[in-house]
Amino acid sequence: MKKKKNRFWLFVFSLLPGAGHMYMGFMKMGLSFMLGFMLMIGVIGITNISVFLVLAITLYIYSFFHANNIGGLDDEAFAALEDEYLFGIGEWDCSRFKIRLDRKSRNIAAVVCIALGVSMLWNIAFSMLRNYVGWDNPYIRAVYYFMRNELPRAVIALAIIWFGVLLLRGKKAESVEPEKVEEKEEPVRWSGQVEQIEQRDDTKGGE
Repeated sequence: MKKKKNRFWLFVFSLLPGAGHMYMGFMKMGLSFMLGFMLMIGVIGITNISVFLVLAITLYIYSFFHANNIGGLDDEAFAALEDEYLFGIGEWDCSRFKIRLDRKSRNIAAVVCIALGVSMLWNIAFSMLRNYVGWDNPYIRAVYYFMRNELPRAVIALAIIWFGVLLLRGKKAESVEPEKVEEKEEPVRWSGQVEQIEQRDDTKGGE
C-alpha cells in the first residue's frame, strides 16, 4: 500500500534506484527503475562499452529526483498517483515468455543487438591481437584509438544524417497530397421519371 513516508529515509533509500519508490509503496515503479539500472550495469560489464555508462548515470539521477519529487507531493496528488510499470514493461506478454513488438520496434532491437554483438567481438579480437603483438606497436595503438574515438563519432554522424533525411522525406510526403476529385452525385430518378424523359427525347427527335 502506497503511503507517504519520512523524507529523510526516502532520501536514503532513493540513493539506490527504485528503492525509494518501493519504500513509498510504488512497487511497480521501483521494480522498473531497479531492473533498468541493473540491466544497464550488466550490459556495460558484459560488452565493455563505456558509452552506456551515460545512460546508466542518467537513469540513476532521474530515479533519485523522481522518488523525491513524489515524496514532496501534497496528499491529494500523492493519493491520485497510480503505481504502474515504466519503460513499456507493462505491455510485455509474459504468459509464454514472449514480448509483443511491432515491426519498427523489432527492427530497432535487431540493429541494437547486431551492433552490440559486433562491438563485443571486436573487443575480444582486439584484446587477443594486442596481447599477441604488444601494446608498443604504433599501428595497434592507432587502430585502437580510431575505433574508440573516431569510429563512434562517424557512426553517430551518419545516424543523424539518416534521421534528417527521413524527416525531409516525411515533410515532402505531407506537402504533396493527392487532389480530391469531387464526384457529382446525380439525382435519384424513379422509373416513371425515366420513362417521361425518354418520351420527351423521342418527341424531340421526331420533330
